[in-house]
Amino acid sequence: MSIHVLSVCGSSSKDSRTRRILEIAAAGARAAGAEIDFLDLRETALPIMDPDSATQKADPTVKRVLETAAWAQGFLIATPEYHGNLSGALKNWFDFLYPELAGKVAGVVASTGGGGGEMSIVSAKNSFNWCHGFTLPFHVAARGADWEGETLRDEKIVDRLGRLGRDVVRYTQAIAPAWEAAKKEGKGPESGFAGFHT
Repeated sequence: MSIHVLSVCGSSSKDSRTRRILEIAAAGARAAGAEIDFLDLRETALPIMDPDSATQKADPTVKRVLETAAWAQGFLIATPEYHGNLSGALKNWFDFLYPELAGKVAGVVASTGGGGGEMSIVSAKNSFNWCHGFTLPFHVAARGADWEGETLRDEKIVDRLGRLGRDVVRYTQAIAPAWEAAKKEGKGPESGFAGFHT
C-alpha cells in the first residue's frame, strides 16, 4: 500500500521558486512509492481562520484543506522566507489544522532571497510539532544565488530535495504504525501523547 503524501506550497507568487523546489522533493517521494496530492495555497482561496465562526468549516476551500490533511500520512511543506518567517498563507493553513497533523511526518523546504532559510524552516517545523506531528531533523533551503534563471543549478540542493522526499515516505512508514499502536493503549499515560487523539 502506498503512503499518502500531501505537498503543500505556501507561496502566493505566480512564478514561484518555492513551488519548483517542492516539485523536486515530491518527485523523490513519488519515486519511493508515495501517492502525491498537491495543495497550492495560491490557488486555494482560504479565508483567514476565524475561531468564532460557526459556518467556516462548510466553506469548500476549508473542507478541501481539512480533507487533504486528514488523507495524508506524510507531508512535504514548502514556504518562502518572508521577513525571517514562514509565509502568512502557510501559517493560515496551519491555523485550520490540529488533529489532522497529529502523529504524522513532515519534511520542510524553503526558498529564500539571500539567507539560509533557517528562520522560516524552524517556524514551519514548530507549527507542525505543536500539532503533535513529527518533523524530519533535516531540511532543504534554496537561495536566490542557487538559481540560474528559472533552473535550480545547485545539484547538491537538487539531490537533498530528492532525499528529503524519499525520507518522508521512509519515516512515515516507521512512525505511523507506532502512533496507531500507542492510540490503542487508550487515553491514559501509557499511550503517551497519542492518547490525546483517541
